[in-house]
Amino acid sequence: MKLLKLLITGFLFFLFLFVSTVPSMAAEQKVIHFTDSQCLVCKELVGYVNGTYDANEDYIQKMKDVGINVESYDILTSAENADLFTSYKITYQVDKDAAVPIIFVGDQAFVGLDEIRTNFDNGTIQSLSSEPLLDVTVIEGSTYSNITGVIGFLTVLAAGFLDGFNPCAIAMLLLFVSLLGFSENKRVLILVSITYIFALFISYFLIGTFLLNFLIQFKEEAEVINKIISWFVAILCSFLFFFNLYDFFMTRNDRFDKVKNQLPKFIQRFNKKIIKRFTAAINDEEDKKGLVAILGLTFLLGILLSVTELLCTGQIYLGIIYGIHYLDTLYAYIALISYNIMFVVPLIAIAVIAIRGKGIVSTSNWIREHMHIIKFFNAMLFLIIAAYYFSRIF
Repeated sequence: MKLLKLLITGFLFFLFLFVSTVPSMAAEQKVIHFTDSQCLVCKELVGYVNGTYDANEDYIQKMKDVGINVESYDILTSAENADLFTSYKITYQVDKDAAVPIIFVGDQAFVGLDEIRTNFDNGTIQSLSSEPLLDVTVIEGSTYSNITGVIGFLTVLAAGFLDGFNPCAIAMLLLFVSLLGFSENKRVLILVSITYIFALFISYFLIGTFLLNFLIQFKEEAEVINKIISWFVAILCSFLFFFNLYDFFMTRNDRFDKVKNQLPKFIQRFNKKIIKRFTAAINDEEDKKGLVAILGLTFLLGILLSVTELLCTGQIYLGIIYGIHYLDTLYAYIALISYNIMFVVPLIAIAVIAIRGKGIVSTSNWIREHMHIIKFFNAMLFLIIAAYYFSRIF
C-alpha cells in the first residue's frame, strides 16, 4: 500500500512538473519587426542617432536580450517584404498608410518609435511576445505595394520626360541643328541628330550608373552620408522649386531676361563656341564625304555638352537617382534606363520636326511660348521630390 501511495505521489509530482514546463517550451517569444533602410526614425529604434550608435537606445537588441525572437524585414529590399508588410497590416487592421517602424506581437501592433519604446519599457511587448501571432495570409503583389511601385515608376518616367524638355538641352539641340547647313540630305541630318542624342543618352546613363553604384555601395555602411545627402537633396529641391516657380511667373509675362534657373552665362558662351567649332569641322568633313568622321565628331560633341549641361539637366536627375538607389539593384537599373530613354524622347521628336520642316526658328519660338508651362511642371516636380525627402527625414 505504501508503495502504491509512493508511486502515485511520484506520478503526480512528475505530472505537475511536465504540465508546468510545457507552456514555457511551447510558447516561443516572438516579434515581427518591419523597418525601412531609408527611414531615419527606424534607425533610432536600433540605436543610431545622428550616425552614432547607442546601445541603451537599441530597442531591438533589448528585445533579443530578454529572450524575444525578433524577425526584422526591410520593406525596401524586396517586393516580398513589401507584400508581407501589407499583409500584416491588413490582418492586424492597421491603417494602410501607417509607416515603419512597426512591431507586430501577439494580437497587437505598435506603430512608431515612441509607441514601441513605451510598450517595451512598461513590459507590454514582453508579455504579448509569449502569445501566438495572428495567422497572416501573404498577398503577393498586394494592392498597396503595387500602387506604390506603379506610382514610383510612373514618377521616374514623367521626370525623365519632363527633363527632356529642359530648356538647356533643347536650346543646345536647336543651335546644333541650325548650324548643320552642310547638307540638304534630310536622312543625313536626322542620322547626325540621332547620333548627337545617343551620345547624350550614353553620357547621362554612365554618369547615373556611377552615382547609383556609389550610393548603393554606401547604402548600409554610411548612415551619416545618407542623412547628409537626404538633407542636401531636400533643401536643393526646395530652392529649385522656388526658382522654377519664380521663372514660371517671369516667362508667363515674357520676362525671359529675369529667368533664374538656367546655365551660367559663361557656360552658355562656352557651349555655343564649342558647337560652332564642331559644326565647322563637320562641314569640312561633308566636303570630303566623310560620314564616319562626321558621326564621330557629333558623338564627341554630345559627350562634351552633356557634361557642361549637367548643372542644369542634372537637377531632377540627382533627386531621382537618390530615390531609386534603395530599390533592388535590378529594379534600380531598370528605372535608370527608363529615365534616360524618356529623357531623349522629346529631343528626338523636336530634332525630327525641326529638320523635316526646316522649322528651327518656329520650333524655338514654340518652346519659348510654352516655357512657362515647362517651368511650372518643373516646379511641381521639385516640390514633390522635396516633400518626399522631408517626409522621410521627419
